[in-house]
Amino acid sequence: MKLLTPVQVGPTEIKNRVVSTAHAAFLDFFQEGTSGERYMAYQERRAEGGTGLIILTAMHVHAASQIPNHFVFHRDEMAPKFRQLSARLHRHGAKAISQLFHFGAQGKSDNHDDFHPLWSFSGSTSLAGEATHKMTGEEIEEVIESFALAATTVVASGMDGVELHGTHGYLIQQSFTPGANRRTDKWGEDLYFVKTLAQRVRDAIGPDKVMGFRISGDDYVKPDDGGIGHERLCHIASEVIGTGLFDYLNHSEGSGGADYARAIGSYRYPFGEYLPLTRNLRAAIGGAVPLIGVGKIPTPDLAEQALLDGDCDLVGMTRAQIADPDLVKKLEAGQGSRIRTCTGSNQGCIDRVSSFPITCFQNPEVGEENRFKALDVPISAVKRVLVVGGGPAGMKAAEIAARRGHDVTLVEAGMKLGGRLNLIETFGVATNLLSSIVWVEQELSTLEVKIVTQTAVDEAFVTEFKPDAIILATGAAATDELGVATDESIHVLSSDDAAVGVFEGVRFEMEGTRSLVIDQRANYETALVTESLAKRGSKVTVATPHLHFGVNMGQTHLNDYLRLLPKLGIVVLPTTSLNRISRGRAYLKHAFSGDETAGSYDFVVAGVPPKPQDSLLAILQKLAPTKMVGDAVAPRSALEAFREGDRAGRIV
Repeated sequence: MKLLTPVQVGPTEIKNRVVSTAHAAFLDFFQEGTSGERYMAYQERRAEGGTGLIILTAMHVHAASQIPNHFVFHRDEMAPKFRQLSARLHRHGAKAISQLFHFGAQGKSDNHDDFHPLWSFSGSTSLAGEATHKMTGEEIEEVIESFALAATTVVASGMDGVELHGTHGYLIQQSFTPGANRRTDKWGEDLYFVKTLAQRVRDAIGPDKVMGFRISGDDYVKPDDGGIGHERLCHIASEVIGTGLFDYLNHSEGSGGADYARAIGSYRYPFGEYLPLTRNLRAAIGGAVPLIGVGKIPTPDLAEQALLDGDCDLVGMTRAQIADPDLVKKLEAGQGSRIRTCTGSNQGCIDRVSSFPITCFQNPEVGEENRFKALDVPISAVKRVLVVGGGPAGMKAAEIAARRGHDVTLVEAGMKLGGRLNLIETFGVATNLLSSIVWVEQELSTLEVKIVTQTAVDEAFVTEFKPDAIILATGAAATDELGVATDESIHVLSSDDAAVGVFEGVRFEMEGTRSLVIDQRANYETALVTESLAKRGSKVTVATPHLHFGVNMGQTHLNDYLRLLPKLGIVVLPTTSLNRISRGRAYLKHAFSGDETAGSYDFVVAGVPPKPQDSLLAILQKLAPTKMVGDAVAPRSALEAFREGDRAGRIV
């Protein structure tokens, strides 16, 4: 398998062609006064799993690049952290590269020390709408020197090299973007900044360390609007690599902001969507240096095909290794079928990074590597474990408890495992989320967990079963209760019934109907239900008490929906709540003006939290030690359910 073969990258041999590209994760690694242990443990887990090359989270090299929750390079602070991290990654045979960048005219200056302004080449306005400071020549030199200083510190501390981050609309990309660099001095000359920067950094690190460049395959801005375009970017890649200063080329897409939703595509986007751009970049540089292919490549088969087709020389499988850090090890052991494939949910990774540490929709170990290792101690005795409920929480609890050596039986009242997540089957684009359930079910079979379906658990069942421990994962049930006065002149459906088009157990056609979604949750679930209604022909109005649609979704999904809602004809009424239903009309009230409006609808959807199914808890606690997990505790999402099930399985 070519994916598992070595490749020479400049002065360094990479043991295989699997790459974990730079991505925001546990940014306190760069914060002064912190140990950085959480990030180091996270990256070491990927190295332990067999990845060949790890490119670290982008590091801000200069104070003018500060943004919220990010931290700027400090030599005395970072040198010991890099020494420790490089040693830990090298211990497992992985090579490690530090990505360097400057935000330039991106973001806002609120987070800057003493509120210093954003720096740019031409005093342009940032995507956040803030004016920026046009750098002087001396300030540009200062930025270049900050790159060189950071690079010197990185390689002197044991890292294998650096990558200059020239994509996502940051300063390097701004330097060769017509709309961002309109200077008339030498710094406005084509690629002068990039070539000067590259030479200075190469001089700083010497010929024996790796230096890579990351470029956008497409910036998604038309040249007429001040952008670059794919064809010109290929030419720029050729010129940059033609300097002879770089050892590899990496790429991503877009110019930041809303483009992240495309560059780091969710389940809405096809696998390998950007491989044609990769192929063109490789042709442009003539194979002069190895090229890393990226863009939603979650499976080894797709990665292997990209290599065999000559699209690239290495493959970025970043989210794939968030979902399963043992991807390479499993391939090497001939266990490719046991790889846990990324669902593309984005819920735990990219959609959290602006405010929170990352996790994973289906892999709760992410960010908890040290804590989970501490829990992985041999069991003192095999317990007879009864798991009640076969949704994500119950399935995960059964898997982990069985993996630790317990005798586990999983009992589900329905016909199949998966719980309410099975409703995804009706949502089209999101069906890939079900692969998380398929994977756990496959593991349960391998672990010989006994699965009993279509069986209700009660006191008699448990008394006869005689468990040593019980994990209660009975989930939650959707409700149609909106808590407002109604004369029932308009039918109210739960979100589950709306998802499948059922009222009082009878299916009905959506085509031509008028529906009102009362979206109190503003999360992924109600968004999918809303989208599903519109795609099945209903004219949808959404009333939400929040400031805008989807406030509890992450940036990639929100950006997708902001594009999608107008196309589907969905009308959104923000800061609006349902006041009452009377005589065939729904009366809506605006939160701030207090104005009331009324409309006629064929049905109303209750986008409200489901109700926990926790009635068994008091009974089961009398019969054996019982731990309740998932939606039975508090209805949230499958991400939290997988995590709580995992935790329960580890401590039973």
